[in-house]
Amino acid sequence: MFVSAALLGVALSSGILAAEATAKADKEKQFDQEAVLMESWKGPDDAVVGTVNGMSVTKYELLKTLWFWQAPTILQQILDQKMIQQAASDSGVDLTWAELQDKVRETLARMNAQDLNQFLNQYRVTKQRFMSGTKLQALAEKVIEKEMVIPDSDYAEWIQARHILIRFPQDEKDKDKKEQIAKDKIDEIAAKLKAGEDFAKLADEYSEDPGNSPKKGGDLGWFSKGRWVKEFDDVAFVLESGVVSEPVKTFHGYHLIMVDKRGKDASPAEKAELKQMIMEKKVPMELGRWFSEVQSRAKVDNKLSGPPVEQPKPMMGPQPGPNTGPAMTRPTPRPVKPPTKPGEPPASAKPDAPPPPPPPAQE
Repeated sequence: MFVSAALLGVALSSGILAAEATAKADKEKQFDQEAVLMESWKGPDDAVVGTVNGMSVTKYELLKTLWFWQAPTILQQILDQKMIQQAASDSGVDLTWAELQDKVRETLARMNAQDLNQFLNQYRVTKQRFMSGTKLQALAEKVIEKEMVIPDSDYAEWIQARHILIRFPQDEKDKDKKEQIAKDKIDEIAAKLKAGEDFAKLADEYSEDPGNSPKKGGDLGWFSKGRWVKEFDDVAFVLESGVVSEPVKTFHGYHLIMVDKRGKDASPAEKAELKQMIMEKKVPMELGRWFSEVQSRAKVDNKLSGPPVEQPKPMMGPQPGPNTGPAMTRPTPRPVKPPTKPGEPPASAKPDAPPPPPPPAQE
């Protein structure tokens, strides 16, 4: 009986482990939308692409619906893409594979995605669509970077500083006592600095900023206004280089701040680093202006749309799937009913006609 029970326990454990492994495999299994689309594309027009309560939807019905509902919009997006590619070519700008990969990694990091497959599966975006949009945006940004001139006034808006932070103690409930404990400690450190002790050394010894790990002397690197809280910025950006501030109170605690260097005094090597940081901040804001200029010079003829209207930005960057936020696309035009020949019933009565359009999405 003992052996049987033991064997039964092993069997149950094995069954549970097997079930857990199967569930894990099912969870990790990703829907390869691109492969499904490619397979359906190669199929005949009467191939079934979906069903509802036993009623089939064929590939032909889908393509016809897409044509009459979205063809003008999609054509305009293609024209926009070619417009940007032409502008990049005219500027002598091309994108290397390494640059595209860097842009992909940057995008995934910004979207908090661990890898490309996770992103594609989560947002129901095909790899082709993602890579096309990412390449387009990277191309446009590279053209802007090439043409952009950074004035001296932009460098002057940046400083390199370090700080020492003493946080309000979390174990003290009384607000006034919390602030006083932190104030007393920061005053002691300020006295050491006035006595001639080294700021970086004291920062490594006393600062409670988790960003100072590993020890780096409280260095915050280069930054412009808006990077830190207002109380901090208000003091840091009026300090003379090498001068230590009085204690500055923020919601974090008390700070002592020292500016090492201002952007206008940066070395050539530091200015090269600063230039890249400034462009990373300014280029995305320049995309709309740049595209408007490219658009104003281009001769565009969308034979499927009506008279020209004010045109928003083209699709650039990774495009979200359904329910993941608005993409950078043009507004969808009013759906066009499929034409009917004289004597034919209305399109809505024909068996292969597209269904009526859904209500417009709320902005």
